[in-house]
Order: sequence, then structure tokens, then C-alpha cells
Amino acid sequence: MRRFIALILISLLISTSCFAQEPKILQYDKETKKLKVEIEGKEYNLDVPENETQEDLITNEDESTDLQGGVKKKRKRYAKGPPSAELGARVYNIPTDNLLRKKGLRFDFTHRFSSPISEETANDVYGLDTFAYTGIGLYYGITDFLEAHAFRSSLTDASEVGIKLRLLQEAKKLGEGSPIGLTLSGGFQNDNIQDDFDFFIQPIITKVIIPGWAKFYIAPTWSDQSSTIGSPSSLSASFFSFLDPKGRRFSKGQSTFALPIGGVLQIIPNKLSLFGEYTPVLAGYKEVENGWAFGLQILSRLETHVWTLGISNVPYSTFGQFVVGGPSNDFFLGFNITAKIK
Repeated sequence: MRRFIALILISLLISTSCFAQEPKILQYDKETKKLKVEIEGKEYNLDVPENETQEDLITNEDESTDLQGGVKKKRKRYAKGPPSAELGARVYNIPTDNLLRKKGLRFDFTHRFSSPISEETANDVYGLDTFAYTGIGLYYGITDFLEAHAFRSSLTDASEVGIKLRLLQEAKKLGEGSPIGLTLSGGFQNDNIQDDFDFFIQPIITKVIIPGWAKFYIAPTWSDQSSTIGSPSSLSASFFSFLDPKGRRFSKGQSTFALPIGGVLQIIPNKLSLFGEYTPVLAGYKEVENGWAFGLQILSRLETHVWTLGISNVPYSTFGQFVVGGPSNDFFLGFNITAKIK
């Protein structure tokens, strides 16, 4: 009889385990590394282990020592902005100082609609039914402070290859390290107008205004041979609906120096942020208007994806081309998708 009862209990245990519900992730706090999950209707709080790298360790001596008499090292604390601003390679157009860990991978997709939001495009759902300029990029972490990328845009068939090198990382507290973040970005681009490899360089200076909530960017950019859409004979110009109204001719070899500035402000914790950016051209080639953009950034639950929905007057998405500004001050819809693969 006892064996029969034990057999029944074992059968019930196996049957209930087969139909057990999968754990459900309720919340993930990136700052505290806390994970809240639901298992069989009950909630549990878990600690997520954090990987340390060489850049997370401080080289200054601490008063305490280990058992072997060696000097202990303590974690370096860095300033963090809104979670959505800590993931992508760009805010909307302007570059960020985000770098992947060693051997990390990130995917980047940009989409810019070609028709403006106006009454004339109402029948096309204010530009949503029109064709778009798309871009796709892949980013790879060579080391924890050096990242390489390759990007391709359908607008002028522009290809770009570049690197980012972190020089300074902003400390969490004043006096414990650098007061700002500094990353050097540069590379080469080629399109079907210039038909040449043109260099661009941009130091990216960042400052966390409100930890976890607001971050500011400024990226002085010099782009060689950046003039693009002013040529009636260019291979892509026949597709443009926004040719230069001033009728300026294309001038090969004209460069651009601009001062992109931008910021991200979190409005719903770990979910939604606002962004804005403005790119005044200070010297060299300039389109009709300075570039600008504003919109929303939506962060995925596990903080591996960011969807950026924006309105801008700039159709370009390569780091070396967006600095020339926009062909008008019309409002164009667009979006970016950033996915951190590993």
C-alpha cells in the first residue's frame, strides 16, 4: 500500500512539473542589477552578477590589503545617463560615446522617410507611404575601450568605416576621476557622388547632468569633401524631392566643420526618454538649413534594444555627412533601431 501511495505522489509530482509555468521577467533595474521574476504566481528578487573589466578597476592604492600583502583594488564608479542613452551608437544622427565590451556586437538600422509632414503629403499618410533612405551598420568591440564599425546608407550609396576610442570616462563623483567623458571617433566614407574616400573626425564630449536622468553631448566634427546633393548630374540627385532651392552647384573638395550638440532626458524610468539635437555649420559647405532632430527613445525591458522615433530635417545618417545640415526646415519622420547582440 505504501508503495502504491508513493507511486501516485511521484506521478503527481512529474505531471505538475511538466505543466509548470515558465518564469516571467517583471522588471530589471540596470543600476542596482536587480531582477524581479514571477514563478508559479510568486515574485522573486534576484541579483544579477556584473562582469568586471580592467576599466572598472582603479589603479590607485587603497589602505586595506589582502592576505598576501597585496594592495586591494576597488571598483571605479562611472556616471550614467538615461538607460536608453547608454546603448546606441547615435542619439538620432549625432554620435554617442557608447562602446561595446570586448568581442561585443551591436546592430544599427536607420530609416528616413523622403516626403515631409505637410498637407501636400496627407494622401500619403504624411510621408509614411513614400520611399525611405535606409542605413544598416554593424559594430564590434575590439577591446573594452576601442570599437570598430561599418555602415551603409542607401542615400548616395554611402559607405562608412570607422572606429571609436575612449580617452576619458566621466567619474560618478566629482574629484574621483574625469569630470567629463571624452571619446575620439573617426573614419572614412565613400559615396557615388564624391567617388573618393573622404575622412571625418569628431571628438565626442559628454556630461551627465542628472545621474540616471539627463545626459549632454557635444561632438565638434570635421568632414572632408562633405558637399553632396547640390549636383544636378549626381547619380542620386534625380531621386531627390528636395534639391537645393538656391541652385548652388556641387563643389568637389569642399569640406564642413560643424558643432553637433544634443541631449537625452528620461521621463519614464527604464522605458521612455526624450531627445533633441542641433547641428550648426560653422565653416565650409552647408545645405540650406542647419540640421536638427527631436523625438522619443523607447527602451526594451531587458535593455538590449532601443527604438528611436524622431522628426528631423536631415536625410543623412552617416557620421560624416549629417553635419552639412538639411535641404529645408520641413519635418521628416524617421526612426532608428539599435540591438545589442552580445
